[in-house]
Amino acid sequence: MLGHVHPDGDVLGTLLGLGLAMEAAGWSVTLAGPHAVPESLAFLPGSERWQVWKQALRTYDVIVLTDCPNDARTEGLLAATRTPESAVLNVDHHPDNRRYGTINWIDPTAAATGEMVYDLIRALDLPVTPAIAINLFTAIHTDTGSFRYSNTTPKTFRAAARLVEAGVDPAHVATTVYETREPGGLRMLGHVLQGIETDPGGSLAWLVIDRATASSPDLPEAEEFVNYPRSIRTAKVAVLFRELPDGVKVSLRAKGEVDVARIAARLGGGGHPNAAGLIRPGSLADAKAVVLGAVREALAAPR
Repeated sequence: MLGHVHPDGDVLGTLLGLGLAMEAAGWSVTLAGPHAVPESLAFLPGSERWQVWKQALRTYDVIVLTDCPNDARTEGLLAATRTPESAVLNVDHHPDNRRYGTINWIDPTAAATGEMVYDLIRALDLPVTPAIAINLFTAIHTDTGSFRYSNTTPKTFRAAARLVEAGVDPAHVATTVYETREPGGLRMLGHVLQGIETDPGGSLAWLVIDRATASSPDLPEAEEFVNYPRSIRTAKVAVLFRELPDGVKVSLRAKGEVDVARIAARLGGGGHPNAAGLIRPGSLADAKAVVLGAVREALAAPR
């Protein structure tokens, strides 16, 4: 069960949930990825077994990747663990998935990859234990933005309800994922949010996390920062720029009028119409100029 860089609730919940189910069915399961489990997700059953690999330790007969549209996000681990005989199962709901598996199950109509893995476990007639349910519920919860994103469907709620019936405490999941901040993290959040900028009229809002701030041990999980400029009443598109040692990570969010996946794809990234991203090499100034220019062009285009 192979994860992508900076694992989130989407990928960890699906890999851990499916991994525990397969192990109960008699499979020998290894859980690994290029980065560690974040502290906010360490409550997930099985996360203590997650291995951090900078290089692959061996090859495998079967390799499963979930919610990973681009195999480059494994930082070379997929290429190092597969052989010509390996079966690679690629399970995802991103429409721009690069279909790098020997089996590619891509369903853009699914609100969350967790829904798909839940269906898979049921189709295999495997029991959904409380530990598996917690993982899958967390995957669905985070992948749908706590059921706030526009792709959330009745099927999403039905799957979530069944997982609650299987033993999930939704309040515990939400509290652990979103309400376990340290005081220093809140102060850092306040500092970062002072830097929110908007275009005249407010249809475009953005936020920058520079390299010094990004390296602070007090910085909370930064991926959710983009939701703050997105929450501005007039905002149609929000952008988060996070400076990395070798480039800039860009997260884009929209409210339905602009397809940010198209913008990200033009610039080497991808995602969903309302949630996309990319990593751009070069300076922060260059990334801001190029990405904000592309967003302004999209906002100005006739509809």
